[in-house]
Amino acid sequence: MTDMYTIVKRAKVDPEMLTELIKMFEPKVNQLMKRTNPNDMADLSQELKIMLIESAYQYDLDSIPGFWEFKDKYKS
Repeated sequence: MTDMYTIVKRAKVDPEMLTELIKMFEPKVNQLMKRTNPNDMADLSQELKIMLIESAYQYDLDSIPGFWEFKDKYKS
């Protein structure tokens, strides 16, 4: 299995990787659907997947801080 960073990076240039990204989040989406009105499940599931795809395209992978930058940012 490929990690999420790699899938998002590849999905930006290869739309087929979006399928892998959706599969990765499918269990969480299905879990959330259990809390939803049955009449709204299909629409909400589709909307969540659209949001996931949009987030993948908009996420700036180059701005991910390294460990030390992250540590310094949240240092108390």
